[in-house]
Amino acid sequence: MKIAFSKKVGWILITLLVFWDALLTYLGGSESNPLWKPIVQTYGINVLWVLIPVTLGIFYLATKILGWLIKTIDKISEGEEIVLTGLVLVFTTYDLYITFFLRSFGWLGSGSHYRIIALLMVPVIGYIIFTEIVRRKNK
Repeated sequence: MKIAFSKKVGWILITLLVFWDALLTYLGGSESNPLWKPIVQTYGINVLWVLIPVTLGIFYLATKILGWLIKTIDKISEGEEIVLTGLVLVFTTYDLYITFFLRSFGWLGSGSHYRIIALLMVPVIGYIIFTEIVRRKNK
């Protein structure tokens, strides 16, 4: 049983999600991500299009490093695919939240961008549990 997206599918999805996030921010006219907010305030909203490759580069490095750790420590051959699938799940949850629910709930009832971190962890924890169950069944 397949437990992760292929690298090709994963990178296509994460690229589309990053573009969608940038488009939503661009149309909204302001950045609320505390990592990018100072850059956007300094250089303007159009810098988002330059930050897309930076974001994808950060995701690439994270995928390579964490994928290597999974291969080395857990002895799972598709470590990078698992990390990439986790990123896709987190970013999909985030984009769905900012697309459909942010206006209704704010940052989960507060002005803090960090409140959403707990929401983002739910699909990843579920995916990790699913992955482990499938791995144990296949042994």
